[in-house]
Amino acid sequence: MRIAVFGLGYVGSVSSACFAQEGHQVIGVDINPVKVEMINAGRSPIIEAHLDRMIREGAESGRLRATTDPFEAVRASDLSLICVGTPSRENGSLDLRFVENVSRQIGEALADHPDYHVVAVRSTVLPGTIEGHVIPLLESSSGRRVGEGFGVCANPEFLREGSAVYDFYNPPFTLIGQWDERSGQRLAALYESLQAPIVHTNIRVAELVKYVSNAFHALKI
Repeated sequence: MRIAVFGLGYVGSVSSACFAQEGHQVIGVDINPVKVEMINAGRSPIIEAHLDRMIREGAESGRLRATTDPFEAVRASDLSLICVGTPSRENGSLDLRFVENVSRQIGEALADHPDYHVVAVRSTVLPGTIEGHVIPLLESSSGRRVGEGFGVCANPEFLREGSAVYDFYNPPFTLIGQWDERSGQRLAALYESLQAPIVHTNIRVAELVKYVSNAFHALKI
């Protein structure tokens, strides 16, 4: 499958490298040209076990490259993963600027995309964010309707720094919050090689599960 990964921070870099290792064609997208240059040179923009080797192999094989151009990435892909950061504001609320900017860019690129395209949000967002922010921006920017011209899913990640590559390949489950079955099945095909159950639910439940998981792990400290 052809995948565009938006955001080459921790989640995006690990996801890009792992999907390329699985044989997918991956284009990473970031506004930071230094990160893009590092990926294209076969170097990891973050410190994580095994990632340098995996990115080097991906770049050398031609399965992994990066760009600052979101339109190029979307038009050359079947599926887009949103992996940008959602930092907290001073009052504790989420700063959704990066998610909103990327949603708008993907929508604009989808305006003349010839095929059905699935947008999956891996960024950590509060329940209701995808339906209240991401989907309206995709629709208004593309001129298309969700479920018709494109699909949307929530696909939260459960990676731990220091063991992220291991966690990617050995998840307890893969969670897909789907707008419709077509979108969910397209996204599930990405994970069919992993030996873990794929759990399909709705978008809000998937968003909530990520927050509950974070709270549970915080309580263990």
